[in-house]
Amino acid sequence: MKVFSRFVLSFIVILGLVHIYPQALLINSKHNVVENICVVDKKIIKDYKYLKVNVKIPQITCLKDKEQEKVINNKIYEWTNMWIMDVEKLAKEYFGAPKVEQPTFPYELTSNYIVKNSNEILSLCIDYYQYTGGAHGITTRVPYNIDIKTGKELMLKDLFKEGYDYKSIINNSINNEIAKNPDNYFQGKEGFNGVNEKQTYYLEENNIIIYFPYYEIAPYAFGMPEFKIPLKTFENNLVYDKI
Repeated sequence: MKVFSRFVLSFIVILGLVHIYPQALLINSKHNVVENICVVDKKIIKDYKYLKVNVKIPQITCLKDKEQEKVINNKIYEWTNMWIMDVEKLAKEYFGAPKVEQPTFPYELTSNYIVKNSNEILSLCIDYYQYTGGAHGITTRVPYNIDIKTGKELMLKDLFKEGYDYKSIINNSINNEIAKNPDNYFQGKEGFNGVNEKQTYYLEENNIIIYFPYYEIAPYAFGMPEFKIPLKTFENNLVYDKI
């Protein structure tokens, strides 16, 4: 009972922090430090009665192929700008609607990111947080893993040599971690059933971080589940020598 009480108290504190400080859901900005400057910020700041926006849009500067660099930067900018425009339109309509109880707090959009670059791959992971009423906001994490030389965006399978069964190794690793705390995850068809072709991931130090959006394999209270898998697990089956 004492353990359960501590869990409930911790959960309430976390929700309180998230509600008061939405940045608690975002990647810690301390992780933005990289060895070589490869990304610069474009900032969008808006402060309306109905909406507050404080968004960083990362723009890549280190790709060898400058045309492809421009394509990716435009993709990031357009995705972010469309997200802001959609929520801004929603906020205007909702706050201006007649005979509708006005929200206590304005809508809010914030973002942060981590970036890790090596000689071969740039791994950029952007967290987009939005609060549009209700008990809590939601964070959408968008990864970009890019071959610095060619500018190609890399799917998970592109990291490994052709024919290598990387999925089995990753699936086993994730299943082993889930088995340690099974009550934290959905089970059966609702839970983890293996990585897919479009699996979200990013790179950090000497690890591949496999992650899942809110509600995909676990309740909201447990956030976006992440599973850290050391690169050495894959021995000599990586396409890239220096990740």
